[in-house]
Amino acid sequence: MPELSLAAQSVFRMCYGVLLLAVLLAALPHSRRFFLSERWGGYAESSWDVDVLQNPVALPLVLAVWLACGVLITLAVWTLWAAFVNLLLCRYFFVWMRWKGVLRGMGAPGFMTYWVGLAVFLLELATQYAPGLRSLALLVVQVDFALIILSSGVYKFTAGYPQNHGMELGLVNPEWGYWPKFYRRLAPGHPLIRTLNHLAWSTEVVAAVLMLIPSAILHLLGALLIVISFIFISTQIRLGVLCEMVIICALLFIPGGVGDTWLQHLIPAGVAIDSQSSGGGPAWLQPVLAVGLILYVCLLPLAHAGLYFNFYARRSLPKPLQLALDRYTNFFGIIIWRVFSVDVVNFFIRIYRVSKESGQRILVSKWGHPRESLRYSHVAESITVTSVFTTLKYYPSNSGLFHQRLLRYARTLGSQERESLVFKYLDITKRANGFEFRDVAEFTVDVGAATVSCQPVQDQTLIHAAHPVSPVHEGIRPGTYAPLGA
Repeated sequence: MPELSLAAQSVFRMCYGVLLLAVLLAALPHSRRFFLSERWGGYAESSWDVDVLQNPVALPLVLAVWLACGVLITLAVWTLWAAFVNLLLCRYFFVWMRWKGVLRGMGAPGFMTYWVGLAVFLLELATQYAPGLRSLALLVVQVDFALIILSSGVYKFTAGYPQNHGMELGLVNPEWGYWPKFYRRLAPGHPLIRTLNHLAWSTEVVAAVLMLIPSAILHLLGALLIVISFIFISTQIRLGVLCEMVIICALLFIPGGVGDTWLQHLIPAGVAIDSQSSGGGPAWLQPVLAVGLILYVCLLPLAHAGLYFNFYARRSLPKPLQLALDRYTNFFGIIIWRVFSVDVVNFFIRIYRVSKESGQRILVSKWGHPRESLRYSHVAESITVTSVFTTLKYYPSNSGLFHQRLLRYARTLGSQERESLVFKYLDITKRANGFEFRDVAEFTVDVGAATVSCQPVQDQTLIHAAHPVSPVHEGIRPGTYAPLGA
């Protein structure tokens, strides 16, 4: 069984509290879009269970409580209760809302905020009320994290990275890259780009395998690979604090006693975990927690295998099993990590306000320029806009779903009666000596009339079909990988 020192756990919890505050403070200027229903101009699809919490009256209270949780987790005050309330809020906004709004639960950055919050809660719960289960809780967290990384690496391997389709498209994409002008001048076959693509999938696969082998030394090596790779990624791609969230997970793989002296210097006085068990938990807690942890870790490989069967074999399980798989994976947020794959990063969107009288266009989406556009410098905005338009590839036969999502997003731009909104779809095309941005189509949205029209410029298969190297296929509905018609 793995071991984790109290010093490492304290630093892990403290770092998470700081990063959680960073996530929430960065979201504050955008909170009315991120955390309100469309009924009040937000990204969430309106329904009674959404509107009851995501409304202008509840929002200030929710944010105040959430920020307080971040402070308490950081300072180790009422830690367990703060971690529990934070876990509920993270699960609601970043997992449960994934299929109920165009924000998509803030994508991978939102999911990792939830997942690390879950790890903090489980370790704090075991430390305080079930110290005999602390190693088991750590094992479950380690296996879960390793399988997340493995899922991401395997998908990259099957989705074009070995064929040099992947990393370079994100680096030149103004929605995502910090240095698109530099990378756009490089030839697609440049040794740097080929190296980055191979490292992107192989580092994740190798690190995940090392972290799954029951060896403290191999765990540490796998964690170091993740730290080094995500430090580099954080300097190249705009992902909020996703990279930092992944990096602090390496603390979970530091064997007990290794680096404790150094780690203890990072902990301010008064915020370390008390080494004594509280011993005040109910009698049923320990057996229930033990059974829950064992069941979860045993079902994890089966859940991932079921998703892979749906996605790669393009087949559904028998109906009762498929229903159970979908409900189980959606409850825990288990997905195939299609992060930064070719179908997500080989295009970007430019948004314009257009006068109906003069036809004059004003660019709205100034990606990556916080001084000019704070909205289009937040990673969640890139996730939202990209997710709206990947609907065309993921559900090509369901045009109504795309129109619904695009209209909901367009309403948040507050267009005037005498103007329309134009969403220009640009494809990133590889040339011999660089990359070209090609106009593919323009989608005109009249918010007042609730209409969407498309004026194709290039071949429509560029927006409706998956990339030739991509294994993407149309699903039955959002929230399942079961293929349409299976």
